[in-house]
Amino acid sequence: MSVAVMGCDGKLIRLGPGALDAGADGPGPDRLDAASNGDGNDAGPGTDAAAGDGSMDCPHGTVAANEVLWIGDSWVLNPGQQHTAVRDKARMSGALGPNEDYVIAAAAGASMSAIANQYAAQESTATKVKVLLMDGGTWDTITSGGTADSVNMAASAFRQFLSMVATDGTVQHIVYFLMPELSGIPGVADLRPMVMSACDQSAIPCHFIDLQRWWMPQYTAPGDTFPNTMGAQVLAEKIWSTMVSECIAQ
Repeated sequence: MSVAVMGCDGKLIRLGPGALDAGADGPGPDRLDAASNGDGNDAGPGTDAAAGDGSMDCPHGTVAANEVLWIGDSWVLNPGQQHTAVRDKARMSGALGPNEDYVIAAAAGASMSAIANQYAAQESTATKVKVLLMDGGTWDTITSGGTADSVNMAASAFRQFLSMVATDGTVQHIVYFLMPELSGIPGVADLRPMVMSACDQSAIPCHFIDLQRWWMPQYTAPGDTFPNTMGAQVLAEKIWSTMVSECIAQ
């Protein structure tokens, strides 16, 4: 709890937690950046969450590390900082123990149906999935050159996957990210509104992260298909800030 008092110069002085985040002349840049970017799902860049601070207002310890599952394709795995940076931020916040990590089932070159099977394999074990961190659908479009049929089939497979997850009934949150429009990934622009709509209509809260909104050329590895280290860090920050702002596995 913070307390505001009036200083001799007529400015407010805040004492206690949050004092540095909201100064005398209004909220600082971190707090302004933390606001929604307009669609109600994406957490903005520069949030405290991205720095690794867990939300003080969220319930803690309700989701175990092995109940959070990464599924998807190479964009989860390559170059690797995507998941290790999220893990490190979770450890810093206390959401994970110092030696804990989330489960990773993603595989290179996985179609949307293969990604659904990654989830199903884990869900069939004694440890049920509560949180999904994922991408999916673009390998389907890559292998078909981004044709309209491949986009429609990928979107349909994603909707079927969301329905399956809802029927199983254990997942509480899905964090889905869509990669930016790169020359090595045809079909992203056409796929975007379809998967976004599917997320919006999902019976399970589905938090859509559109990387196109923040992506810059220097985030892409040679070949224009995968993120480099900087791009992986951007992706990790978006995922973790979404998890914090939505109280996911805190």
